Amino acid sequence: MKTLRLPTILLFITSMCLGGLSASASQTGTARSTPDAVVRELYRVHNNGNGSIFERKGRRYLFKFFDKRLADLIWKDITETPEGEVGHLDFDPLYSAQDMKITNFRVGAPVIEGERATVLVSFNNYSQKTKLTFRMHNTSEGWKVENIIYGSPADSDLIKIMSEPQ
Repeated sequence: MKTLRLPTILLFITSMCLGGLSASASQTGTARSTPDAVVRELYRVHNNGNGSIFERKGRRYLFKFFDKRLADLIWKDITETPEGEVGHLDFDPLYSAQDMKITNFRVGAPVIEGERATVLVSFNNYSQKTKLTFRMHNTSEGWKVENIIYGSPADSDLIKIMSEPQ
């Protein structure tokens, strides 16, 4: 029988402890993500408009990706718009369009200032260059979208659109 030496045992114990730490960090998900990683994941889940984020069955995603104020406004629009009528969301808010053929999609590096950040997203939609600015807030649950700015300078934004009377 072979005996283990103290350095080998210490190495084994250290690797087990570090493995446990990395597993618990990965389980926290969004709380440790960067603002641009949250935006990328939002677009991935949205799946070019084929996801269910902006539908009743997508409620859990609203509160995962958007801060409480914006998630509540979107949820109110989804649930309080009468059947057969169009609410504030008469376009895809992640592409600022009703029809889409997206190319050259890019998520920029975040500009972080304390608990706030901005993330620029650019793409071509039917050859029209589009730039959106995601304003992010670092909450106790991680980075969340607090608003999406359409155009430059800020011609419109999602909070303003969702807050308008119908």
